[in-house]
Amino acid sequence: MWNYLRSFVTWLHEPRHVARFQQYFGVLPKSNSISTIYNEINLNKNKNNNNNLINNDDDDEKKILIDDIYDQDLQGKINYDSNVLDECIEEIKHSINQNENKEKIPLQLDYKITSWFWYYFFQFGAALGNEIFYILFFPTWIWNVDGAVARKISILWAFFMYIGQATKDILAIPRPPTPPVLKLEKRYIEEYGFPSTHAMFAAGIPFSLVLLSIQRYDFNMWLGLSVAAIVCVWVCLSRIYLGMHTFLDIIAGTLYALLLIYIMFPYVDAIDSFQLNYSCAPILNFCIGILLIKCYPSLKQWSTARSDTTVILGSAFGLCSATTAMHQIGLLEKPLTPPIYSIIAPNLGLCVVRTILGMIFIYATRQVVKTIVLRITCSLYGLDWKNPESKRLAKVEMPYYYLTYFAIGFNISFTCPLFFRALGINRDYSYTEL
Repeated sequence: MWNYLRSFVTWLHEPRHVARFQQYFGVLPKSNSISTIYNEINLNKNKNNNNNLINNDDDDEKKILIDDIYDQDLQGKINYDSNVLDECIEEIKHSINQNENKEKIPLQLDYKITSWFWYYFFQFGAALGNEIFYILFFPTWIWNVDGAVARKISILWAFFMYIGQATKDILAIPRPPTPPVLKLEKRYIEEYGFPSTHAMFAAGIPFSLVLLSIQRYDFNMWLGLSVAAIVCVWVCLSRIYLGMHTFLDIIAGTLYALLLIYIMFPYVDAIDSFQLNYSCAPILNFCIGILLIKCYPSLKQWSTARSDTTVILGSAFGLCSATTAMHQIGLLEKPLTPPIYSIIAPNLGLCVVRTILGMIFIYATRQVVKTIVLRITCSLYGLDWKNPESKRLAKVEMPYYYLTYFAIGFNISFTCPLFFRALGINRDYSYTEL
């Protein structure tokens, strides 16, 4: 039984399944450099061994040649230290640099797309698990739907993502190798692969949303769970398509997130009640966030994992702290009747206005705070704030991301709702906050 399970796990972790998935949906190598090397090695091997036996010297030679090409390829890529919102600019720079370096690097592992439908389908699916999604999801839900559900989801989100990211860096299991897998995404290439935190996000957020909403609103639970399952599968398969994970990575990430939610879910209401009623909760939140970042496992090599974790903690604790402030100044009132509530369609026009105005304000907050924090922090340590390498230092990276996204989370849940109230475009808060 155990041997069968071990062999099945090994089978799920094999990179050839990822390569076949990519090829099936139209991702193919752009050059024949790798196949040429394989052919040359096989010809030499056949000349030396009529029995076609594979010897260790040939395997070592093959590995060295392929590793050399891969190292050359990585030297031509940009080491991203930006967030997903900045990645579009970085991708354009990468494409320009790649074209300029074609003559300098004769052999590159690159890809070509034969089906643009599947390319954009899976790229959009992958974006549902990135920063660009949750920086849209939480404001939209808080400003237009239900703040109570959104802040409870943020508590669960911070919990399972922190543990998931830390687990990934402790286990240090690499992503599927190239070749045979083609990696279409550059930002996360230096992170480890197991378990997939994108899969954790894709499983954790949608299912948490359904479970929390069913406690408050009258809707078809099975329909909600079906949609959540579709989103989860979409994001997970997108990570396979991009060559960032094996099937074992995404299955483990999905199950891991569901397990952590099962453990944490009974305590969410108590934590939320504490956040609402304890006036010193914002200070406590801020300090706990710093402590968790300090306790984050030491990285064996730099990657975006620590900065992404810092972003999540800053955003979640900022949202919770803002809720405390709103409740303490008397802007949140208990509904007249207990749940379950009927779903009332919002005013779409006001939703659009709130979202546009709020996003402009949040983007301005992000740009201003991160610039100020980066310059101040670098000046304290005598570093050049224009040098991208400065942001990779833990003493700069932690305040840079934590303070920026704490401010963003706070403004999403406090400043923007106050602004909407002042303009008279706020949504109905009568039963959606407590």
